[in-house]
Amino acid sequence: MRFWLICLLLMLPVWAAAQLCEGAPGAAALSESFGQGTNFGPPLPSGITNYTYNNGNPQSGTYMVTNRTQLNGASWHDGLDNTPDDGFGYMLLFDAAEAPGEFFSLLIDDLCPGTRYEFSAFLTNVVTPSACAGESIEPSIRFELLDPENDELLESLSTGNLPTTPTLNWNRFDLVFTLPEDQEAVRLKITNFAPGGCGNDFAIDDLSLRICNPVREQTATLCTSAPLIIDGRAFPEPGIYQDTLPGALFCNDSILITEIIDGNGDEVWLDTFLCPGQAFAVGDRWYDEPGFYTDTLLSSLGCDSVVQLQLSTVEFEASVQASQDTIIAGQSVQLQGSGRGVGPLIWSWAPEDVLDYSDCPEPTATLLETTNFLATVRDSITGCADTLEQRVTIPPCEDIYAPTGFSPNGDGRNDTFQIFFGPCVQEVLQLEIFDRWGGLVFRSRTSNDAWDGQRAGAPCNNGFYAYQAVLALKDGTRRVWRGGVQLLR
Repeated sequence: MRFWLICLLLMLPVWAAAQLCEGAPGAAALSESFGQGTNFGPPLPSGITNYTYNNGNPQSGTYMVTNRTQLNGASWHDGLDNTPDDGFGYMLLFDAAEAPGEFFSLLIDDLCPGTRYEFSAFLTNVVTPSACAGESIEPSIRFELLDPENDELLESLSTGNLPTTPTLNWNRFDLVFTLPEDQEAVRLKITNFAPGGCGNDFAIDDLSLRICNPVREQTATLCTSAPLIIDGRAFPEPGIYQDTLPGALFCNDSILITEIIDGNGDEVWLDTFLCPGQAFAVGDRWYDEPGFYTDTLLSSLGCDSVVQLQLSTVEFEASVQASQDTIIAGQSVQLQGSGRGVGPLIWSWAPEDVLDYSDCPEPTATLLETTNFLATVRDSITGCADTLEQRVTIPPCEDIYAPTGFSPNGDGRNDTFQIFFGPCVQEVLQLEIFDRWGGLVFRSRTSNDAWDGQRAGAPCNNGFYAYQAVLALKDGTRRVWRGGVQLLR
């Protein structure tokens, strides 16, 4: 068996594919793509499959070594093997037996004990969607890697049902496993769990078993002119070094690649502004006075780097005020910002929704409630910035007055009763008058209406009357104002 594998490795092109192993894959213990040729290929060595070799018409329980899949009319796809760039490359094409079961067994020996391997294989369902009236049986394959002495399972994977596809579609299946410390061989067992019948025809190509992780990489930084020592090995200058190391868990030597990065001689020059009331940080040190400083920092490469810092003071100041600190709800106020810097100042006011402009130094605000304004001002050249606050207060609306008595006698003086108010009130929405028993005497029909001392066109008697007024304030709220008035004729 070992002789047959060695011949395949020498005669056939080595197939490569994406890996599950971490790092680069190593030596191939199995790389089987089944050769190539213009006709049918030779049968497999005895004992590998319990199917019968066939180079004619498809029959259940037989296999072909072929370079094409269209061997059963329109029931099978017209396609090629999976191995790239191999000309008339062969594959194993199986016409499944009636009963499910194992159909392929291969011993792979002379392996490395205690070593991690990656196994992979490519499979395809060769049956077309229209075959078997669209009801073809789908293959279901399981790969098992076993201890050849006792058939103890090391690792396995199942493909699940392989569906029919519009064209021939190769799928890669792979797994990784670690060979026991006292074991040098593994048996590959392949089983089909689908029953025979119409369909259940599939091809296998590019079986591979490769060692994992033979290459290790490390990176270090050379910070001084002295050689860098790693595990006793001296690295005098930057570059990429490759060493071959005997690996305790590998049959073949592993490769250690070391990249030495030049981190020596880093020097940083900083020429910046020192804004009023601020400090500049270099590492964990702070500088709050103008001048020239030299400092040392740990660079991103892990080496000391020299920082040359030039700090210069700049002229920057700003202030804000309001044209009025206290206003009535609904009135407007102008915010006044001023300052100076090296370049033009950039202003930003908040909240924006009450301002005509938020990016000028003197915006106008129309307010309904007390508001704290924040002005952020920044020098367009130096970047120096400050945030300032200005509060504009709107006091509670108490500027409301109602007379305690009136005399509707037609003398032109104090003939009506009404509510008087200041600028914080928008209007009197409703006025209601009640007698001493709670009866409604008068209800206004318009805003800011007045009572002329009559009820339904008839003069009311002298006495005390209660009133209730609903007022609309300029801040958008409403207030109910209640009291009493004496009617005297």
